[in-house]
Amino acid sequence: MKRHFYLLVFLPTILFAQVDSLKELLNFYPLQTGNYWEYQSYWEQMPFPPTDSSSHSIEVIGDTLLENGHIYKILLHNDITPNQYRYNQFERIDSLTGCVYRYINDTTANHEYMLDSLFAEPGDTIYSSRERITHYSYYKTTCLSLINDTIFGLPTSLKNFYNLSIIHGGTYALAKGFGFLYSVGCELGCGFTNLVYAKIDGKEYGKKITSINSDENSSPNLFRLYQNYPNPFNPSTTINYELPTTSFVSLKVYDALGKEVAILVNQEKPAGNYKTDFDGSRLSSGIYFYTLRADNFVQNRKMILIK
Repeated sequence: MKRHFYLLVFLPTILFAQVDSLKELLNFYPLQTGNYWEYQSYWEQMPFPPTDSSSHSIEVIGDTLLENGHIYKILLHNDITPNQYRYNQFERIDSLTGCVYRYINDTTANHEYMLDSLFAEPGDTIYSSRERITHYSYYKTTCLSLINDTIFGLPTSLKNFYNLSIIHGGTYALAKGFGFLYSVGCELGCGFTNLVYAKIDGKEYGKKITSINSDENSSPNLFRLYQNYPNPFNPSTTINYELPTTSFVSLKVYDALGKEVAILVNQEKPAGNYKTDFDGSRLSSGIYFYTLRADNFVQNRKMILIK
């Protein structure tokens, strides 16, 4: 009788724990209706400063049943600057597998392709991509790391991904409780997209975008962390960043497992443009991340050390 009693009590406890764990993982991409994000994007060709800037918003405005029989969230994309171009995308999350799908009205099987796997762990390679063009050929994405971080002053976790599609080099991160945080894509130059404001479940984080100064050579009006140069590097590289206001600045380097390997800056600095050198001569070849924290601004970038 004791065995039967313990099974009836213990097994539901395991099941509830599993359910809670799955909910936590699904929170890396919160697609609840009413959630809203604003992003800043810019393009640069190192060692020159950024040449183009833009910003856009994404808002989950409802649900819809599409022809393949799946219910999707409607994501309204709106260009804040410069063109006010609006369009809808349709995405859904399979709560059993943690896979995120985007609807596409073409001859694709089931009219969708996979964006992410929210259940992916560091080292996992998944057949998905956030680059639409890779849907027509061999494409995959690797989950690089899961690290603790602070976003908008709140502790959270980041999943960092590396795109292994047609053009290698794209990286992006999902933040628990916030969703898509940033992306970096490099070919002839580098394009960056960063989350600057979010409204999640009615709570606001960051500052809404009102305008972007087109003169990027003037005094900084936004926090920015640039891609290191050169990259890949051996053994040293330079990291540039900008501060629009006096801030306490933390600039740290982490390995692919999220272990801190260097502290480059840890002090208050006035507004301005800064650069700091990183010497990786004592480290082994591999992928590393550097993180800038200043006020509520947090941003990560990837760099590659090759010896």
